[in-house]
Amino acid sequence: MIERLKKDENLLNLVELENEIFLKSSYTLEQLKDMILDDNYIIYIYKLEKEIVGYLILHDSFDVYEIMKIGTKNSSRGLGIGRNLISKYLDEYNKDLFLEVRESNSVARNFYKKLNFKEVGIRKKYYSDNDESAILMLLERK
Repeated sequence: MIERLKKDENLLNLVELENEIFLKSSYTLEQLKDMILDDNYIIYIYKLEKEIVGYLILHDSFDVYEIMKIGTKNSSRGLGIGRNLISKYLDEYNKDLFLEVRESNSVARNFYKKLNFKEVGIRKKYYSDNDESAILMLLERK
């Protein structure tokens, strides 16, 4: 079941999942609270039997929505959760969808390509932890 995250509801569960998936680059509880209160962010959560197993955080960047984070619990990967979360956005909004992904993350890049995202640019040495480049990807809706 996919739903929009509501104020403070399930927030601690989301932080735990964020920490499990992204380790060092996790959003803090305070950052997620700020996002929930900011109308420029959309947070979808995916639940299986009342447990959050996936989520999608989007930012309205005026002419596009940007995927800030998308994650699926390790034990729930391969069930189509990420695809379903992006489909939920596509069903509700008509703006282009933009993201950046680590150059070395071929699994994510292939996932996005299967959803018709196109590689549109590169940000050299974008990630400060290892000077890795970011690949910019776009899903055009128009």
